[in-house]
This record gives sequence, C-alpha cells and structure tokens, in this order.
Amino acid sequence: MCAQAAQAPRQQQARGEEERFEYDAFISYAHDDRPVAAGIQKGLHRIGRRMGQLHALRVFRDATDLIASPDLWGRVTEAMGRARYLIVVLSPHSVASGWVNKEVTHWLERHGPDRLLFVVTDGHLTWDEASGRFDPDRSDVALPVLTQPGILSAEPFYVDVTEDAPWDPTSPMFREKITDLAAPIHGKPKYALAGEDLREQRRFRRLRRAAITGLVLLTVLAVAAATLAFVQRQESIRQRNQAIAVRLVSEAQSMLAGVRPGGDARALKQILAAQSIGSEPERAALLDAVLARKELLDIAETTATDVKDIALSPDERRIVTGGVDGTVRLWDADTGKPIDPPMTGNQGEVVIVRFSPDGRRIASGGATTVRVWDADTGAPLGTPMTAALGEVSSVEFSPDGRRIVIGSSEMTSSGLVNRGAVQVWDANTGASLGAPMTEHDGMALSVAFAPDGRRLVVGSGGPVHSAVRVWDADTGAPLGAPMTEHDGMVVSVAFDSDGQRIVSGGTDGTVRLWNADTGAPNGEPMTGHAGAVASVAFAPDGTRIVSGGADGTVRLWDADTGAPIGEPLTGHESWVLSVTFSPDGRRVISGGGDEGTVRVWDVEIGSAGQGSVLSVAFAPDGRRFISGGSDGTLQLWDPDLSAPIGELISGQGVVTSVAFAPDGRRIVSGSSAPAPNGTTAQSGTVQLWDADTRQPIGEPMTGHQNFVFSVAFAPDGRRIASGGLDGTIRLWDPDTRQPIGEPMTGHRDAVVSVAIAPDGRQIASGGSDGTIRLWDPDTRQPIGEPMTGHQGEVTTVAFAPDGQRIVSSGLDGTIRLWDPETRQPVGEPLDGQAGPLASVAFAPDSRRIAYAGYDRSVRLWDTDIGMPIGPPMSGHTDAVRSVAFSPDGGAVVSGGVDGQIWQWAITPADWAANLCAKLTMNMSHRQWREWVSPDIDYVELCPGLPIPADDTPPGN
Repeated sequence: MCAQAAQAPRQQQARGEEERFEYDAFISYAHDDRPVAAGIQKGLHRIGRRMGQLHALRVFRDATDLIASPDLWGRVTEAMGRARYLIVVLSPHSVASGWVNKEVTHWLERHGPDRLLFVVTDGHLTWDEASGRFDPDRSDVALPVLTQPGILSAEPFYVDVTEDAPWDPTSPMFREKITDLAAPIHGKPKYALAGEDLREQRRFRRLRRAAITGLVLLTVLAVAAATLAFVQRQESIRQRNQAIAVRLVSEAQSMLAGVRPGGDARALKQILAAQSIGSEPERAALLDAVLARKELLDIAETTATDVKDIALSPDERRIVTGGVDGTVRLWDADTGKPIDPPMTGNQGEVVIVRFSPDGRRIASGGATTVRVWDADTGAPLGTPMTAALGEVSSVEFSPDGRRIVIGSSEMTSSGLVNRGAVQVWDANTGASLGAPMTEHDGMALSVAFAPDGRRLVVGSGGPVHSAVRVWDADTGAPLGAPMTEHDGMVVSVAFDSDGQRIVSGGTDGTVRLWNADTGAPNGEPMTGHAGAVASVAFAPDGTRIVSGGADGTVRLWDADTGAPIGEPLTGHESWVLSVTFSPDGRRVISGGGDEGTVRVWDVEIGSAGQGSVLSVAFAPDGRRFISGGSDGTLQLWDPDLSAPIGELISGQGVVTSVAFAPDGRRIVSGSSAPAPNGTTAQSGTVQLWDADTRQPIGEPMTGHQNFVFSVAFAPDGRRIASGGLDGTIRLWDPDTRQPIGEPMTGHRDAVVSVAIAPDGRQIASGGSDGTIRLWDPDTRQPIGEPMTGHQGEVTTVAFAPDGQRIVSSGLDGTIRLWDPETRQPVGEPLDGQAGPLASVAFAPDSRRIAYAGYDRSVRLWDTDIGMPIGPPMSGHTDAVRSVAFSPDGGAVVSGGVDGQIWQWAITPADWAANLCAKLTMNMSHRQWREWVSPDIDYVELCPGLPIPADDTPPGN
C-alpha cells in the first residue's frame, strides 16, 4: 500500500459552514465493487461512534440513500454537493465504469482535490510527482481523469484493501484501514480517533454486560413464566386434540358398522385424521378399519350430488353419473375430478346411464327419451330415441354395442302403472328396429341381452303383477311363459355367460335363478337383503352371483347352491344401483346412489384354491412366497399383487410343509401320499422344486414311514432336515437327493416341526411328546437333555435370526422362549390367548413373533417386553395352520384350514397407507372444519391424493 498523510482540513473553514453539509462523505464506486463500498460505509458508521449516536459519520452510498428518479445524475450531483468528502473505490471495475470517472471529474471541478480520499482494491497505483498525476502506464486502477497532468496538487491519500475480503469492519486489519479514512473526516489524528473508539467500545461492553445480566435475569423469569404457560397451553391443546381424535374414531367405527350415517369413505378419513392429530395414536382403530374393509380395494368418490344412476367404464378409468339436474357427467375414477364438459340433452332428470361394452359411448335415459353420447368428446350421437310408452324405465346396450333396448312404462291418470313396453333401437342412428314388445303388466324396470344378442330378458312389475320374461330380440316375439314367482316388482335381470340361466332381483328382497329355456326356477330364492334387490350380475364363469340392495349391501351367492358366500360387503350409504364382475371374476364393481361413489371389491381375497393351506414360506428376497395345500399342490404368489404366479405345481399327496433354499432358487416340500401298493398306509416324501420353472428336481426323497410334517433348509443350502410322523429327523443332500447318515431318533411320538440354527450348528425339533430337542447335524447326536414345559404337542419350533433364542408353540396355547446354549427357558411362558396354537415365527429383528392357531386370528407379540402388539388380525374362517414373516419384517402371511391365504401389514404406517390406497381424494378444507375442528390446522392425510375444492357440499 502506498499512503501519505491526508491533508488537514482547511483551517479557515468555519464551523457554521460545515453544518450546511448533510453527509460527511460520499462513496463513489462501480456496482461490481458493492461489497467493498458496503464494508467502508459500515466501518465509517461505527468507528468513533459515541453512546446514543446512530452513526459516527453520515455516509452516502447509492444503494442505501439514493431515491429513485428519472433524473439520476441530478440526484447524484445534488448528493455530492451536500457531502464534505468524496471517497473513491479504485479498481478495474471503476476504471471500466464511465460513471465513476464522471463523478470524480464533477467533484474536482466543483470542490477541488483537497477532500478526495481513495480506496484501492485489485490493482496498483503509481504517482508521478513530476506531472502531478497517476502514471497511466504503471497504474492499472487510475481513472482517466486522475492521469491528466496537474490534476492533483500532491499525491492523494489512499488505502489498499485488496487482501481484506470480505471487508468486514469487525476484522482488525480492515478496521485499522477504515480508521485511516475516518481520521481526516473527523478532523482528528488517527491515533486520537482510535483511542476514542477503543474507549467507547469498552464503555459499550461494560454497559452491555450490565444490561445483559439484567436481561438474562428478566429473561429467565419471563422464560420460566412463558414455559409454564406454553406447557399448560400445549397440554390443553393435547387434551383437546385427543378428545377430538377419540370422537372421530368413535364416529368412524359407528359409520363402518352401519349404525351412523356418513359412509366408509368419511369413516376412513376420520380415522386417518384421528391418527394425525391425537397425542395417543389410534393404531388399533387403523388396524380395525383395515380389517373391517379388507375386501374393499377402492372407493372412487365424485363430488356429484343428487345422483340418480352411476356406472363405471369397462376399463375402470371413468365414472358416469346421471343427475336430477338433467346432466350426464364423466369423472376420473382415480382422482374423482370431473371430466368436462357435462352432457345435457333436455331429458329432465337423467335416471339411467350405461357405458357401451367398448366404453366409447354412453346411453342416458331421462323422462321420455334416451340419448347416446361420445364418451371421449361428450358430443351427442344420432337422434334421440323416444320411449314407446310414457317414461323411460330401463336401458341396456347389446353385447356388440350395435343395439340399445329401452324399457318404458305408461301411467294411468291416477298415477298407477298401467303397462310397460320394450323396444330395440339402432345405437348408431337412433332408428327403431321393430315394433315395441308390449305384453308387460306394469313397468319394464330392467332389461338385458343374452350373450349372443338374440334374446332379451325383461323384468317388470306393478301394484298387482310382476314377471321375468324372455323375448326374441330380432322378431320381438315372446319366448315361453312369464316367470312370476317374485312377490313384488322385478328390478334387475341378467343372463349368465352361456345364456342358459337368468338371475333376477326384486322388491321382495329375493334373488332368483331361472332356466332361460324353460322358465323354471332353479332352486330356492336367495334371501338376505333387507329391502329391495336393485341390481344383479353373474360372474364370468357363471359360478357366482352378485347382488346390490336398497340396504346398501353387496352380496355374493353360489350360483349352483344359492348359498351366500362370505359376509355382506358394506360401505354404500344408499341403494346399490349397479353391480358387475371384472372380466377375470376377481373383483366386483358396485355403484351407489345419492352418494355418487363407485366401489371396487376383491371377492377372491385370500382364496388359494388349494384345499386347506397347511404351510407358507417367503423367498429370501421377499418377491415371492409359496403355499402348500391339502389338495397336493404348491402355489407361488406375488406378495405385491396377492396374485398367483404361473400354474399350480403338482405335489406328492397332502403338502404339509414348504421352505425356500437360501438362494431362493429351489423349494423343498414335505408331503404324504397313499402307499404305492394301494393300502391305506401313508408314505412320506421330501421333494425338491425349481422355483423359476415350477418343475420337480429329480425323484422324491423317501425314507419316512409316514407323513413328513416339516422340512427346513440349512443356511448354506447344503442340507435339508425333515421330521415326520414316524418320530425321526432325517438329513438330506439336496444335490444328490440322498440321505445323510442315519435318522435321528429320540422323540417318543411324531416330530411335528424342525428348524436349523442360523449358523447351521444345531437342529431343533418339536414333537407330539411335548418336548423340544437339539441335535448336532454333523454327528446327528442329541445335544443335552430335552427341553420340557409344554403340556401337550409342540406344534412349531423356530430359531431367532440372531440365533440367541428358540421359540416354540403348543396345543396348550402357550409360547415359550428357550436359550439354545443352556437349553433353559427364557422368562415366563407367553399366554397366547388364542387357544391351541399351530404356528409361530420370528420376525427378522429377532424381537417380534407372529403366532396363530385355532381361534382363526393372527397375533403379534414383542418378546423383549412380553406384550402383544396391536389387536388380533382376523379374517380366516377356520384354524390358521401357518404364519411367516416377510424378509423386511413389514408383513405376515398366513394360511388356514379355510383354504385362504392372508397378507397382513403389521406397521401403523402400512395400515394408514392401506386406507389411503382405498381413497381417491383427501378431505376438503371445509370437511376438515366440519368433521374435525375449525381450531386445528388442516392436515393432508393422504399425500398425493387431490384435495377437493372448499365448495364441496358437506357429506360428499
């Protein structure tokens, strides 16, 4: 740095003259040097500041002091005129800036060089004494005006701050340089100014310490008081929120039980809301809701109101509704949002809507007309079709979509139904095809084509008569006599897939089957609905019937026996206006009335089709699991889809046990089959399978004299252990499929379960004799004495994944933990509270266990604290024979005597996600205020789902 002592202020300038200046200094700089200029300004504000002063010096910098104006230069020169000193930041940026040079030129012309100070950054200055200027050849930051000869009377004062970035006035070096600048402006020697500044700083620190001490004391008292108030308020909020959460759960459970209006969509949202706001998470309510709606896959909600009819498109992507306001509206089935524009056609109330089989057209019926619409554009197609008699009462497309049949009814002057008519129309042109079929007593309430399109079935009814009748769709001639067993109007009819049977539902609350050729009833009426049956349909394979009723329930029936299948599916709040099966028969789609919702149900949930499911096991990667059934089959499943993978594998008699190899590429099964000589004796086999091709590997491994109850792979995959009814444990080489050594004997009865330790050094076996035994797999000798304690058969033994404990379950209903090293019990037995137990399994964390048995439930237990986890998981209708954890510990799969397989999400986050997966929209803000509380901030319960607009009507 090159610096000279700054020139002293002119002695002859009077104090009164100085008071005319508004600013002590004006900083001229290029905008790229703003950090330097800001640091200079802050430093000049602070150095020499006395207590009570805002700033030590008043310094003009455009960024803080310049007022916006169209005459910018005028404002700048005005400010310079009111400043005593000009401080110029010299840098490559200022040299390139004509503005800085202009400001310095103006200052020199008006004020001269006496009060001109310079700050150098990122460059060099060299003074040429002879010419009274900065040398233009040796100075790279000298402004053009400063290189003019004689422009300055002497070398000016400047400081170099190149090395002082970021130009913080608290930095000692930078502060000292700013003190150099400040001294001439204050009119004091540098050291006098620095001394005063130091004294003021010390005084300030003393006062600050005293103030801080006082403030700390006050703060402590204030914080204590505020903390107490905050804690009290938070406790009050917690109690309020918890009370609201309890109310939400209570209301939701009543809705799910059907004893309170609101519907299951609202109920699920309220339970999720309770979980989000309650201080004591309502986990049991989450699981209860999952179990209460385990068959429910999806609630497709719309914001439609006053809905008269509703239908789902064949591809399940759109919903169509017909309303009291005369509009036909499409909705996105995933989001519940309307798909504009609405379709209007001067039909009055739209009471019927139907998709064509290909989903490309919509038929709507209202008042006396039926219209066809393009489902993609909403444009009307063809001309309106006018009902043959009075008002439209039913509409249906033919299977090929080329025709529409319309049922209509005529009223007498007294308002009673006089007669009905059915007529077939061309769906493309709107032209009638043949004369109306008019031999109907009462309203033609329902119509349906046979699968081949050659016949029609019509359900009708009035105050006196009702009937199901078949017609020739081409000629309009009746086929056979009317079927008149319904004691009330026939509201819905349908053909089965081969056209041989007809199902009908009526206001008498019955579902009836008929022979389509003879008109004779098939079996007894199916009863169960509390009120009218509004809709019926056959499964694609004709084995089941689904019905929807005025009681809001959806019911399944065995089409051969007429027996109900499972429990009614509940959730709709009003009439179930439409029901249908998905093409694969695994799902039922139902449409509700005024609520404007469509629900999708899994009607084959849990069904394995294997007789009794006796064993289940996950693959090590969790991407598949295997089940073994009493019908002699093994089945691979996709746990994400809950769907079977490929064809069933043919087993060897009853498959009692299954296990994956550690690499997941092979499966071993244990089974029993009649002896080859045809006697009643049983022979047990162990069979290897290729998990990818689902084919057997070699011949079965034989040696057991009866049932093989249990099989297990060693952790290295080089051995298989099996236990059987003959009381032996056997080892097998999976590569050669040959036995390894002699059988291990010691149990006095059947060996029901075997397990191999994670390190492969021990085998555990549980038997009907009530004992658990450990074996050395190398010597095949017992390790110590048997472990006893169960009062009866030991049904399962399993090692913890960490190898530190063994768990066992028994028919005595207890679960026991054992130390495999000492062979002593660990803690007290756990009372399973589930009656006789059939299966127990450790979670991957070696802490949780899942167990199940004859009470048809699956339960979880924390073995570290000896407490159950959540409520029992119920779904099976008979004893549960096997349970297994997924490798990630997030799910349990169970198989039962009822032939069902269930997957259970076992964490509250999974339960919440399960409920969200059933919904298509969150609560609206208005619903939150009305259902939850206006005093609690809105919570998005299901991230990713849309939030309806606030004008959504309450309850929708």
